[in-house]
Amino acid sequence: MNIHWPEALFDWKEPAEKELEELTSYLESWKQTAIIVYTKHDFRRNKGETANFKKLFDIIESHADLFIHLGQFSKKLLEKKYPQKSHELVYHPLLKDVFRQQPKADSRKILGIDENSLVVIAPGKIRTDEERKLVLKSFNSIEEKNKVLIATHMRSELKIDFRGRVRMKKIFDLQKFLKKKFKKKHMPPKYYFTYETLNEEEMSLRVSAADIVLIPRTDLLNSGSVFLGFTFNKVVVGPRIGNIKEQLEREQMPTFNPKSLSSLKASLGKAIKMLEKGKFISPNFEKYQPEKIAIKYSRVLLKHLKN
Repeated sequence: MNIHWPEALFDWKEPAEKELEELTSYLESWKQTAIIVYTKHDFRRNKGETANFKKLFDIIESHADLFIHLGQFSKKLLEKKYPQKSHELVYHPLLKDVFRQQPKADSRKILGIDENSLVVIAPGKIRTDEERKLVLKSFNSIEEKNKVLIATHMRSELKIDFRGRVRMKKIFDLQKFLKKKFKKKHMPPKYYFTYETLNEEEMSLRVSAADIVLIPRTDLLNSGSVFLGFTFNKVVVGPRIGNIKEQLEREQMPTFNPKSLSSLKASLGKAIKMLEKGKFISPNFEKYQPEKIAIKYSRVLLKHLKN
């Protein structure tokens, strides 16, 4: 049994105490005849951790026989935490079977983006106010005048809480007002924002149109957007956190301290220079080909099944 996301076991809903007890019983039963594999994508639930979600992650970790890691960062950390368990490193694959790259000029024409503009895309869901600020501040730090920012699932609301907010909402909905104001301010031709999850075709179109893929995360172990950027042969700029740091540095992509605007600005400047030279050649992504990752996965599993 290979578990990737513990929350998926309960259809992404918070489990009750009884359900966690039942899961523990099932895992202990399965361990009698099979190995429990845990592919470590997240340290914890990214969308609001609760006491029971934390227990869920702890239960999976404590019952896992084999951890598969996407980077050395998590491997070293969990080897120290669980030295009696087995730990293996397997790279994240490219997303070739999910997304389809299109010519940049064609994609821009469809979207109505100037073919000569510098286009930055922040793919994935912008989940927090902090991530939204990171995206906007990074884009504003770029000195190029002809620039475009694409966000494929932008956060339009702000976290607002003050005394009397609920009573005030009956008279004036401040959140609704701010969301409308934000959307009105961030419109084409400079901003191309969508506010919901896009299908593979729409996402492919937008990534194809971009020059730079920005990973707007501040506290995360892994990000599939790194390999989305690699799949489309883009310059990828991301934070020096978790496994993301080594994944980007391995391919000599620019990285930044997510708490430093100057660091962020410098990394984007490096990315722009990589493009300006006109000689940007994608690194050798052969090691991330899905077929090779599948073979590595199979060999790791067979190795531990024999033991």
